[in-house]
Amino acid sequence: MAENQGKKPAGSAKNGSSAPNRLVLLVTIVQKGKGTFFSDYLQQTFGANLQLAIVGNGTAEANLVEFLGLKDKRSVIFSVVREDKVDMILAALEERFHSVNRDTGVAFTVPLSSVIGILSYAFLSNDQRMLKEGDNG
Repeated sequence: MAENQGKKPAGSAKNGSSAPNRLVLLVTIVQKGKGTFFSDYLQQTFGANLQLAIVGNGTAEANLVEFLGLKDKRSVIFSVVREDKVDMILAALEERFHSVNRDTGVAFTVPLSSVIGILSYAFLSNDQRMLKEGDNG
């Protein structure tokens, strides 16, 4: 993600002052039982307003899963976050994985190409200014 630093996303904000921040889907995989902790952490610290947590089950052969120590099911958290916060989020998650999750956890992002509606975008990007403008208009 470092190669994207300093580049402005395409498009323009409603008032033309600056381009909106792009959104990405952050996928975080942690030990089952730690999903609520990480979901709350992402929401409170980085403003991830939309999250979905599910229980994940691997598809590898049983002997490989046991060898890797992955017998237990995992919590998989899908969060929509602003692209400009990704480096900070991934660094913070890596630190949390080491301190809370005993060095286990995976996080990666998938770019989102579009969002329909200004208020949908404002909610997903946690842009309070745009949400207030939407209430007035």
